[in-house]
Amino acid sequence: MADSLKTASPEQDSQFHSYKTHRIPWYVRAIWLGFWIGAIWYVFYFAVPAVKVFFK
Repeated sequence: MADSLKTASPEQDSQFHSYKTHRIPWYVRAIWLGFWIGAIWYVFYFAVPAVKVFFK
């Protein structure tokens, strides 16, 4: 099956890509930061009290 696949040249392979930089956009960083703030808030607000009740 691998023999039936045709390999493309680097020029053909990159014709649909136009990467300019490897910089992460600000909104992706904001989403990532919001996720971690939410995860930490969840642990302290819900998980820690639930563990205290569970192990009584």
